[in-house]
Amino acid sequence: MADVHSIFKSQYRQYVASLKETSFDTQKNEYLCQDTSQKVYDFDKIVKDKFPKRQPSSYDALLLNKLDNKIYCIEFKNQKYSDINRTVIAKKLQNGKDVLNKIFGEHNISASEYKFIYCVVYKNTASKWRQGIEKNEIQFELAEYQGRYFDEIYTNDVQFFTKEYKKHFHKDLTC
Repeated sequence: MADVHSIFKSQYRQYVASLKETSFDTQKNEYLCQDTSQKVYDFDKIVKDKFPKRQPSSYDALLLNKLDNKIYCIEFKNQKYSDINRTVIAKKLQNGKDVLNKIFGEHNISASEYKFIYCVVYKNTASKWRQGIEKNEIQFELAEYQGRYFDEIYTNDVQFFTKEYKKHFHKDLTC
């Protein structure tokens, strides 16, 4: 069986980007995350090149953690929580994972050796108690996909994302 890290390093190296680059909002012409130190794969670009005529929805970034075999699929939404379209987020989750599964199949990578984590990172706007959001509760009606498409799903603001990043990677993230 092939290893996802070596395959991506050799076959997808032209898609390496920073979290800052993958968090760019073209409509508002701004970045949700300012960090340039963490390298990820620009999954939107991979999908665009893989499917030039009809692109499926996809998440923004793919972060591979070799130490614990976790694959973070990150969708940045430079919007406040209440403006995020649940249907669009679910479609990105499903289609993105289908494309990733296809890539795994093409390169003979065993998906069962990895833990897949979907992260929806949105703009800080109001305190969670004002939004009615419980801590660590999966938002946007994505809970049904946990266990089926992804091992874990996180839907939180960018501040939560930076705290969790520090916990898992033991490095600060500037978002």
